[in-house]
Amino acid sequence: MSQDIKARLKQEIIDSASLLVKRGVISLSLHGNYSARIPGADTFLLTGGGSIASLQPENIALFHLDGTLLEGAVEPAGAEVVDMHSIVYQLRLDVGSVVHTHSPQATTWAVANKPIPVIYEALVRFNMTDGVPLAAYGPRGSTESVNNIAEAIKSHANISGVLLANHGVLAFGPTPHAAATANILIEEAAYLGLQAETLGGALLIPKEMIEYTQQRRDQFAAKGTQQA
Repeated sequence: MSQDIKARLKQEIIDSASLLVKRGVISLSLHGNYSARIPGADTFLLTGGGSIASLQPENIALFHLDGTLLEGAVEPAGAEVVDMHSIVYQLRLDVGSVVHTHSPQATTWAVANKPIPVIYEALVRFNMTDGVPLAAYGPRGSTESVNNIAEAIKSHANISGVLLANHGVLAFGPTPHAAATANILIEEAAYLGLQAETLGGALLIPKEMIEYTQQRRDQFAAKGTQQA
């Protein structure tokens, strides 16, 4: 395995975690964990502690997909969530990074045991057309918790994250930055949904408009940057 690849991915995790902290989308405790799949291998990197603030390369350990620690060190809070990250990689081969946070707005929906429906156009534009489903509660990192995450992923093809009932949010994407973007968008949707309650509640984007929205996105993306 190339040390350059590991070093690059560790830096991407650090940079993406810093982005989440700067955007203010994680809890006051700064709790969270971040991982990245090693391309072409059954291994992944995972932050070894309970916070994603002020990460350093030595804070990121290497695991096999079966949960075996291969390099580095992991605190108890980090060891609890290894399987939570691993199951996403096992079920979604397109995923290259996973982040878990207690983002306040999204976690509000999670503690209410309510999924986030497709109420926000950004979810559609980023292919989250199944919204953000809820994984039923299980103690942190337990077999029940991991199985519930697996069930939510298997039941919803077009997602980039799941809410963990009474716990937080798990977001994912092809890269660490994409996983951070997913977490940010989920937090935005959660916030807007809660705010809309003061006006009578958010309305769903009509199903027939979801594909239309993506078609317009793709048409303009195909044209590239336009210049006068």
